[in-house]
Amino acid sequence: MRRRPAFGLAALLLCVLATPVQAHLLNMTRVQVDVGADDQVAVSASLDLTREAGGGAEYYRLSRSPSPLTDSGLQPRLSALAVALQLRLDGALIPLRVTGVRLPQLPESDFLSPVAWPMTDITLVGTLPPGAALGSGSLQMRFDPAFRFEEPIALTLQLGSSGRRMTRWLVAGQLSPSLPLRAPTSGEAAESAAGSEPVLSGLWRYLVFGFEHILPRGLDHMLFVIGLYLGTRRLRTLLMLVTSFTVAHSATLILASFGALRLPASVVEPLITLSIVWIGLENLLSERVRAWRVALVFAFGLLHGLGFAAALKELGLPQSNFLATLLSFNLGVEFGQLAVIGLALLLTGWSRQHSGYRRYFVIPGSLTIAMLALVWTVLRLRSAG
Repeated sequence: MRRRPAFGLAALLLCVLATPVQAHLLNMTRVQVDVGADDQVAVSASLDLTREAGGGAEYYRLSRSPSPLTDSGLQPRLSALAVALQLRLDGALIPLRVTGVRLPQLPESDFLSPVAWPMTDITLVGTLPPGAALGSGSLQMRFDPAFRFEEPIALTLQLGSSGRRMTRWLVAGQLSPSLPLRAPTSGEAAESAAGSEPVLSGLWRYLVFGFEHILPRGLDHMLFVIGLYLGTRRLRTLLMLVTSFTVAHSATLILASFGALRLPASVVEPLITLSIVWIGLENLLSERVRAWRVALVFAFGLLHGLGFAAALKELGLPQSNFLATLLSFNLGVEFGQLAVIGLALLLTGWSRQHSGYRRYFVIPGSLTIAMLALVWTVLRLRSAG
């Protein structure tokens, strides 16, 4: 019977560690399209090429190329990217070509590390049909899933002549909302609004992004919630801790999204991982949940809320339905946390009241969480420096 708890722990750790190690969407794809008054289009893309290269080792080898634009290993991938960035004017594709590549000059360990994301910056150019910038056409963009983009994709379409811009979260294969090249009149604006993305569709999209920010992408937040789960056998106490955490991070997420609260990511990110270290160590040192742990978890929730806000700031929220979209994202985060707890209960709930639960689950699980979070802390401090 002793093997059964060990098997359950192994399954739980495998489920967690097999997920993409991604905190706060740091390795998402970022694309900005700038349209000038001279009909010229400039595209800036920042992306992690690990999957497209076939792995970290090959990505590192490619990053050493002295001439990326003509490198035999990189050139096919750059051409594929130019085709995959499908910028459209009234449905017609605008051909793009790569003009510049800046590869990450990092040690090989960063390319092989599961908690580092070497980003490549690529510039592309294109040309609108003559006089298009003065016309009444609309721009849209789609990312061909044949290219292995890291998701979500933060897209910004910007018009240099008027300064108007639109930022959206997208996934590969999804067509962005349209951005008119010239500011519409009041009548046209009403027509454009009627043809834009449905409100419920947009809210659903941000709810899904919030869920994915926890499961499977937010391994740091996942481990924090699992640490709370391992710290108590009483579901009522667990619910109290998770509620405290939820209220706190919801408050800072809303305040930070409105610009009322700001802290640099170089400070927030290491503090978040240190909070995970603390939870893991506290589980190891004490078998009881102290009364002050609720207040401590609330304080940690404030930090994690700033982390969520940093992700939203990176991507931008649509100005229309801003508050509803923000709440939809937050609701997705909560569903993600509940899913993590549900998964943990499914795998280990049968043994929570057994005498060997602490020995076979709490101690090894909390030790793993603390050690992994400590490694992240060191890496984030090094990155910030």
